[in-house]
Amino acid sequence: MLRGVYSAMITPFDKNEDIDEKGVESIINWTIGKGITGVFTVASTGESWALSVEEKARLFRLTVSVVNKRVPVIAGIGAPSTRESIHLAEAAQKAGVDYLCAAPPSFVRPTQDEMIVHYSELAQATSVPLILYNIPMLAGNVIGTPAVKTLVKRFPGIVGMKDSGGDLTVLNDLLLDRRPDFSVVAGIDTLVLPGLLAGSQGAILSSANVCPELSLEVFRLFEAGRLQEAWAVQNRLTRFWLAMSLGSFPAPVKAAVEMLGLPAGPPRRPVAPLGQKQRAALHRELHTMRVL
Repeated sequence: MLRGVYSAMITPFDKNEDIDEKGVESIINWTIGKGITGVFTVASTGESWALSVEEKARLFRLTVSVVNKRVPVIAGIGAPSTRESIHLAEAAQKAGVDYLCAAPPSFVRPTQDEMIVHYSELAQATSVPLILYNIPMLAGNVIGTPAVKTLVKRFPGIVGMKDSGGDLTVLNDLLLDRRPDFSVVAGIDTLVLPGLLAGSQGAILSSANVCPELSLEVFRLFEAGRLQEAWAVQNRLTRFWLAMSLGSFPAPVKAAVEMLGLPAGPPRRPVAPLGQKQRAALHRELHTMRVL
């Protein structure tokens, strides 16, 4: 069962915006060393929208190789078409990942019935467990809660939902009458503890590239019933999410990673690196959070 705190990993690039394989290895090893539950490669934070199918398949293989079964690996297979998502799912299964995760198709506007058909085909394309994923601020589409519940009833291989909508009411609705082995995890840093209190099983976060110890501590304190202490850490984590408004996503995440002395490189254009003023503001915020 999907449970704990997972890192939605950045994709390090070199100065030419090519994948920095040694950088990927460094980020993975650093994150696992911090105690993370698992890693999500080709996530939204990893600039999945800017990667070719071949680059995504390469990252699936590289991540599985570097992780070497130390933690579970989630592979992002969201794409504008069902055909491309299936191709990515097959590549991810061949690489040996533990889970697939698919955001809704972007650019087009499928109906909810079309969404159900799309995810039904993904669920049947491989034997790898599938995680559904809503991120409306980037994908522009959502798979509605009724459609989620229909799919979960039909397919035992659909094992979880990453909700990055930021709406606690939706998260609550997803948790009502859920299948016992179906996990709902938060994808927004502000909702880690509120999600756990509502009954979620954890979180998949971009902040885990920078301060995984905070979300892991929230989870540990929640499990121990030390809620006042958990809220204090959650408030520090919330500051990270608010700082993401300093630039186009994921430029602030990459800048924060570099401030830790880890490889990140530039985001792929058209997203630009943070300017000097924005970097200074981010640096101050990370100090306030006691991350630097």
